[in-house]
Amino acid sequence: MLDDRDFLDPCHTRAAIGALFAPEATLTRIARFEQALAQVQSDLGLIPPQAAEAIARGAGAWVPDLAALLRHRARVGHPMVAILDALSEAIDPAGQEWLHFGTTTADVFRTVQMGLLQDAARLMDQAMLRIEGQLAALARAHRATPMVGRTLGRHALPISFGYKVAGWLTQIRRDRERLAAWAAHFPSGVLSGAVGTHAAMGALGPEVERRVLARLGLGAPDPVDTKGAQDVFAEYGAALAIAARGCHRLAQEVFLLQGDDFGEVSVRNPAVGSSTMPHKVNPTLCIEIMSRAPEVCAVLPVLLEWIVTIHERDSAMHMSAVQQMTLDMAQILSCTEGLLAQLVVHPEAMLANLGRTRGAVMTEALTVALAARLGRRTAHERMREAVQRMTLGGRTLAQVLADDPDCAGLTLPDPAQMMGQAPALVDACLKHLGFAD
Repeated sequence: MLDDRDFLDPCHTRAAIGALFAPEATLTRIARFEQALAQVQSDLGLIPPQAAEAIARGAGAWVPDLAALLRHRARVGHPMVAILDALSEAIDPAGQEWLHFGTTTADVFRTVQMGLLQDAARLMDQAMLRIEGQLAALARAHRATPMVGRTLGRHALPISFGYKVAGWLTQIRRDRERLAAWAAHFPSGVLSGAVGTHAAMGALGPEVERRVLARLGLGAPDPVDTKGAQDVFAEYGAALAIAARGCHRLAQEVFLLQGDDFGEVSVRNPAVGSSTMPHKVNPTLCIEIMSRAPEVCAVLPVLLEWIVTIHERDSAMHMSAVQQMTLDMAQILSCTEGLLAQLVVHPEAMLANLGRTRGAVMTEALTVALAARLGRRTAHERMREAVQRMTLGGRTLAQVLADDPDCAGLTLPDPAQMMGQAPALVDACLKHLGFAD
């Protein structure tokens, strides 16, 4: 009852996609479908020209009245018939007789749904493109900013912060590519009648379908009816679920790195952090992303179940789940973009944390240097024993090595010089993704 997270939309992506799914907007799309259908049928001689003109005038000027629509729905008990009855009130009698000729509810709903998801995919792609730009700038600025790399929750080897960011950037690019592949694979709707055989319009049916979908800005339809095939929505949901988890990963890393125990980044947040602790500045956008991502992913099993329909099609309908999934993904993208805009990097904290192991993160480099004297295996064991001694004795690695004659002359390298090829790999990543200077 008190969970009012929907207002967290710093970059307005959720609002933009929410406007697509507004009931009035959806009804307007249905009216456009009927208008396009009548115009094409008139062009092909399937309905009288005056009927098509009346439908075009009425549907073009129709302003959906949700209250009236609900009254029709209560009376007839069928969603499409209720919409047609409401739309008919705006159409002259000459057009009413021919409204919705040769098509079926599933044709209209499927085509409108695909148009909505295509438009939503474009808006999400734009948001991901902006996020890419933010990440590219961040990676470039910190291509050589040293920090500790962590594996299995432990300090591993030095990396650069830009290298970490480049990993996020590469993943968001793959998320964009997956969504774009879905949009390219399913660019169309369907208009083929009750069981998909164009029985009502006969030999002209496929041409009517092609022309109507083209008028609606959709691609060419499949030759065989797809109204009973719901894998299209499962594939869409899978692309969104993977993208949601990618943003989740980014947000969780920021959430951890901004903690007081690390302090390697911070998030500018003017909001109140706690009702009792004035000092707290909470990572609100991180929390929102981390909370929403599992909700997006939770819809995917429903969409996978939806694939199994009965015969040519049945009345199973999960578009409300797809819509909520899309809205939540839009909010995740909005919050991710907002989070990156508020991110502050603290190189001095990163450098300080590199020293927390008192030199232990340099053992790989020292093992390589010592291998020339002792062989790799012996050098590795000598470094492992050295770390044990420094841990038990509370000393630094340099102090322990100073007591070992075999390590005479070995010095701990500068962490900034121990990032391997990280800066060069960042440059290569930016060039590969089209962000080179």
